[in-house]
Amino acid sequence: MTRASTSAPGSGRLLAPALLAWGLVAAAVVHPGAGRWLGITAFVLGIVAVVARHSRCGAVLLPYAAIACAMIVLLGARIDGLEAVRADAGFAEVASSGQHTALDVELRGFPKAAAASSDGGPSAWVPAAARSARGSLPVVLWFDDDALPGDESAPGRQAGPLETWGPGTALRVEGALAELDHGSSAQYGVRVTAFAAGEEPESPGPWRTLRAALTGVAAHMRADLRAAAQSVPGAELVPGLAVGDTSLLPERLEQQMQVSSLTHLTAVSGANCALVIAAITTLAGWLRIPRRARLSAAALGLAGFVIVVGPDPSLQRAAVMAAVVLASSFGGKRAVALPGLGIATFALLMSDPWQALQPGFALSVAATAGILLWTPGIAAALGRIAPGPAWLRTPIAVAIAAQCACGPLLLLVQPGFPAAGLIANVLAAPAAPWGTGLGLLAMLAAQLVPSAGTVLVHLSGLPAGWIAATAEVTSSLPGARWQWPGGWGGALLLALVEGAVLIAWGLLDRRFGEGRDRAEVDCRGRVAGEHDTIPPITSGRVPWGRTRPRPRPVTVWVAALLCGSVGVFLGPTLIVPTTIRLTAPRDWNVVACDVGQGDALLLRDANAPERVMLVDTGDDPERLTSCLERFGVQRIALLVLTHDDRDHVGALGAVVDRAERAIVAPSNREDGDARPVLEQLSAAGVPTRIGASGTREALGDLVWEVLAPAPGAVPADTNSASLVLRVQAGETSVLMLADTGEDEQRALQRSGADLDVDVLKVAHHGSADHDPLLFTRASAEVALISVGAENSYGHPAPMVTNELARLQTTVLRTDLMGSVAVGGAPGALDLWVERDAPGMARGMGRRMPGAPEPPAPRTQRASSVATHDG
Repeated sequence: MTRASTSAPGSGRLLAPALLAWGLVAAAVVHPGAGRWLGITAFVLGIVAVVARHSRCGAVLLPYAAIACAMIVLLGARIDGLEAVRADAGFAEVASSGQHTALDVELRGFPKAAAASSDGGPSAWVPAAARSARGSLPVVLWFDDDALPGDESAPGRQAGPLETWGPGTALRVEGALAELDHGSSAQYGVRVTAFAAGEEPESPGPWRTLRAALTGVAAHMRADLRAAAQSVPGAELVPGLAVGDTSLLPERLEQQMQVSSLTHLTAVSGANCALVIAAITTLAGWLRIPRRARLSAAALGLAGFVIVVGPDPSLQRAAVMAAVVLASSFGGKRAVALPGLGIATFALLMSDPWQALQPGFALSVAATAGILLWTPGIAAALGRIAPGPAWLRTPIAVAIAAQCACGPLLLLVQPGFPAAGLIANVLAAPAAPWGTGLGLLAMLAAQLVPSAGTVLVHLSGLPAGWIAATAEVTSSLPGARWQWPGGWGGALLLALVEGAVLIAWGLLDRRFGEGRDRAEVDCRGRVAGEHDTIPPITSGRVPWGRTRPRPRPVTVWVAALLCGSVGVFLGPTLIVPTTIRLTAPRDWNVVACDVGQGDALLLRDANAPERVMLVDTGDDPERLTSCLERFGVQRIALLVLTHDDRDHVGALGAVVDRAERAIVAPSNREDGDARPVLEQLSAAGVPTRIGASGTREALGDLVWEVLAPAPGAVPADTNSASLVLRVQAGETSVLMLADTGEDEQRALQRSGADLDVDVLKVAHHGSADHDPLLFTRASAEVALISVGAENSYGHPAPMVTNELARLQTTVLRTDLMGSVAVGGAPGALDLWVERDAPGMARGMGRRMPGAPEPPAPRTQRASSVATHDG
């Protein structure tokens, strides 16, 4: 096959217009009414392009311009029509009033568990369509635990327990409406509080009846697979691999998969759809079924898979992109690959223009483009480096291509380069298809022969176990996530590095003339410029290994590109982190890690740096891990979890393997004894005990004591159950108030405990629920406030900062200064901050310029405190 036949001329005529339309649609959907004007403008420009077709530039650009204008006109009309449905005055009035209302809705997917929240957030959600005067209005239903039905059907139009719900389920719900952002696919969110009474329509119609029947079958199949996996040890990941059901995933494994960039395996990506299509077509090929019948069977199989998983937008993207990848033979057919990607992008935007703003859509397009463009070359390179079967090389090449294509986009969501993610995806790539395929077979077999389904679940547990082990190992590797700047700057920098490597690779791989082994020959059939060291040839090609030296300019360019790429890559990933570690203090006693709106504090005696105490973990595993690496913490001698709120224990999975033992807060009346924190610590084999006042221990010269709550107490809620600690970290004494409020702080002062310290960890991120007298009792030199930047709670409260300023206490805030460290001795504490704030200098051993002089030593202040107490 010649080179020309692998890439049809004009193969980008569909992709380039689709990408242009994507960008314009993304801008239009956030401005109501812009879709109509976008379509009109594109229509006018299309006419201008047709008129100018006889010019030289017009003849070249006309195909692109005509296709782009046609796409934009159709998308503009689609946006305008959907906006007319969204602009329902009745719904807008109810949402603005804040009143509860009854809605008739039809579910558009299977319910999903919501992320755990410390502020009483919903426990489940599901996309739906609400009936309105103008049509079906897209909404999202949020459910609290007390609003969900049990085993018996709740009153109203509902189909029994949550597990039986699915696409097409009709409900009548009551709740409050909240208007969502213009860029959201749903117009309103509904916090469901009850199910209203209502009757099913007398004649639901054949389509509704069929859909309800299919939904019931799909829900039953999912439930059977979930039950079988629950009974097989180590098979919790199987439902996720097969149908995207992650309800059985332990929180620890879920966090490990997030760190190792393996969560896409349980999100029903294009790989699942491609596996279904490939399996059906392969089986049909073995049975010698005609080509058209094979395609029909593959389409039916994919439709059945969509019914079982649910018609979520992510699955729609996956199915469409998988069809493109398979039709182009993983990019081998360039004439099909790029046009197919353009058509797929346009079709998905037509189904829901608001997808243009969703990160999942961008990642899907980027991953598919990377697979189509780079998989053949990567697979060929792998074959030259380590020859092996194609079924092993292709999944690895697909994983590498997709990861490289998505890398710059992921930096827009979160800074950092997931080095462990690339390794994990390469290791998991061969196992993922087997886990998915066997899981789907187990789900089908369980409907016919339940014992066969159980056997297949055991078999699918083997590759699932490999993936789980990969996530566990790679997430715990040192430097699992390398530092890299986020935002558009970091994305552009990574794209430039990848582009330079690709260009260098292309230059190295190019065979000059018609290939690298082509040489110029003279009229006698000999290589021009050579002597009889090379035998005469007649085909114009030189035997492999007897090639001409590469032209010097190409060698220079390749070396420059590779050296530049390596240099740019090592800058943020190695040089900057190494510099940060070298500049971090070595003689700290207390560190408040910047983990956003949460708490995570490190304490130790600087003279015994190997015995480290971690109090709380925050809710951001990557920030916590970065802080531990910055300050050289490998093991945690004691982990203290002051209470069970997510902003204090959410990142437990990132450090549970480092903890030698743990102290946790007592149970409270609000949450009872069912505590995921205890389950997670027990599963990790960490010895755990309940803390209470009077508990006192020493880790070398690190002495700690629990001051509250009292032994045997059953506090009302998590905040009042918070453990209050006094820690002597070397020469530095610290009082840690967790999330206690004014009532708990007054009780603490009445207890007679020693509250006079050098460093005070302010309670609850500096909320207004404080007793100012406690600040006076503590008489601390330094106050630490662990708080998220620009948080929506107004933390820290002005009352708190003003009172600390009146007492001349130096305040260190993580939202302004990043991670902060305290060392030294009382009266001459050394301060270090990660970044400058106004009026502050960096560096351990230097105080902030303009900060007040340290308060008087303890002995000089005791009398004044006692006098104030009366």
